[in-house]
Amino acid sequence: MRFESSIDINAPAEKVWALVDKLEEWPQWMPSIKKIERLSKGPLTVGSQLSVTAKVSRLTVKLLMTITEFVPERNVVMQGKALGTNLTRFYTLEPVNGKTRVIIGGDVSGALAWLARRGGQEISAEIALAVKTRIEGSE
Repeated sequence: MRFESSIDINAPAEKVWALVDKLEEWPQWMPSIKKIERLSKGPLTVGSQLSVTAKVSRLTVKLLMTITEFVPERNVVMQGKALGTNLTRFYTLEPVNGKTRVIIGGDVSGALAWLARRGGQEISAEIALAVKTRIEGSE
């Protein structure tokens, strides 16, 4: 089951990436994300692991995510598991006419995939809007 949100941001991909790459700061400006912790040393890359605590619907969920694809200023894909559900999340930045299209989404499968899809869609839309507001509001 797939979900996805996209939004155009009036800024170059490098500026958007600089905000997206500061994962530990996300909880400061995104209500559903309670905590993000890098479990791997050094910069993010394929194989890096993150612990993510998020409030989805009325549940607080803790995820261990492993980065499976990583192209700086372009694309990040990560995989994890929670509540018997397999989750793949992706974050893609596409330059479009001097702006950046941010596409955030994922795929879920497993026992509670329908619930994870709904929550994933909500959080994806929230992240996209929060990034836009944070970047465009700071200009």
